[in-house]
Amino acid sequence: MTADTLQRKVWVSLAITIVFIAATVLLISVPASRFTDPAAREYAAGIARVILALLVILAIRQRSRGSYALTSPSPRSWAIVLPVALYSLIVYPLLFTGTLGLNLSQPNLAAGVAFNGFAAGALEELVFRGLILSLLLSGNSDDERPTNTSRAILISALLFSVPHALNVFAGHAEARVVAQLVWSFLLGVVFACLRIAGRSIWPVAVLHGAMNAFVHVNRLGIEIQPSLIGAAALAFAPVPLCVYGAILLRKTATRHNENGANPRLT
Repeated sequence: MTADTLQRKVWVSLAITIVFIAATVLLISVPASRFTDPAAREYAAGIARVILALLVILAIRQRSRGSYALTSPSPRSWAIVLPVALYSLIVYPLLFTGTLGLNLSQPNLAAGVAFNGFAAGALEELVFRGLILSLLLSGNSDDERPTNTSRAILISALLFSVPHALNVFAGHAEARVVAQLVWSFLLGVVFACLRIAGRSIWPVAVLHGAMNAFVHVNRLGIEIQPSLIGAAALAFAPVPLCVYGAILLRKTATRHNENGANPRLT
């Protein structure tokens, strides 16, 4: 990949990220805020995210170069997300609230929060791993080198973390927002590794959505004000998952080389 090609892809990816942020504010947050009932706001935002997700799927399908992102998942692609799911669904609720329990005191609101959280996670995967990561990985044959794959993963993860900075305007504690920027970047790396190793976006989208839904209902009604130590624990909690993702990528590349298959991972 030439420097000009990479630069062009980065600028396009940045433009997609900006459009995503604008759509989140103008097409999701603002319309949903007009509902006075909290549950209605959650359902409205979730429906808007589902509609945007369908548009993103169409955009991925319309890409001139083929992508494995939307292919049907294999049993292996589902299996490799399970350790990440188990780790995340235990560690993050405990770090946030100290409990694995769900706040179901208002069932309708809890269902709306879960629905909106799931839709948000799935939409983010379609945008940042289905669209942006595929774009960064596409190109000439030399894009198959590990250095270029790593570069694509890091750029897509960085762009994924950027929208989370907007949470400071939602009244979240500054320490929590800083921690979220770090953990979203690290989780972005993990999700990218899962998408590449599994050769499908769907298990990762379900994983991210389920994580969001569970954690959001777990902390429903609780004001999160982490200490510096707590914020650091939240920020770097995905580090073991990053190691797991790196191992998956290495095994995937080794298997492709041994089989003599085309190692292209877009």
